[in-house]
Amino acid sequence: MIYRITVVVAGLVGLYIAVIGVAYLAGYRVYKIPTSAMRPTIEKDESVVGRLSDSYRDHVRRFDLVIYLAPQATGQLYTKRIIGLPGERIVIDASGVTIDGTKLSLPSSVSPRGFAIKGCDLVIPPDTFFVLGDFTENAADSRYLGPVPKQDVIGYLVFKK
Repeated sequence: MIYRITVVVAGLVGLYIAVIGVAYLAGYRVYKIPTSAMRPTIEKDESVVGRLSDSYRDHVRRFDLVIYLAPQATGQLYTKRIIGLPGERIVIDASGVTIDGTKLSLPSSVSPRGFAIKGCDLVIPPDTFFVLGDFTENAADSRYLGPVPKQDVIGYLVFKK
């Protein structure tokens, strides 16, 4: 009887390790978000699952939650929301966000209160994305650091843990 239990437990442990290994090889990783910049979508110190994918860079869509390398903090990974795409003119002010003259309807999780603190008006350069933290009052995003180069986007968030 003990032998059967041991074999079943060993089999389950082996299956668990195999599933984790396959997920890891497919690019899935668990990240702990160190800031409150994406609150309420992602709370400070919350764990999320992301997928690393070089090919994703060519399929980025507005409002995606991306993982990128921040050039100002070597080796640090950041997560923000894609708001602007290459070639678009983005204007952010107290009234909201406009893209190419059209007011953007933002997800409800994006706080507009920070727009009055720091706005912007720029044409997003080729091969870059404009990212915004959901907690705009306290987010080091493209309003402060500029657009994120396409090559620095390394993946996207899949779901919260």
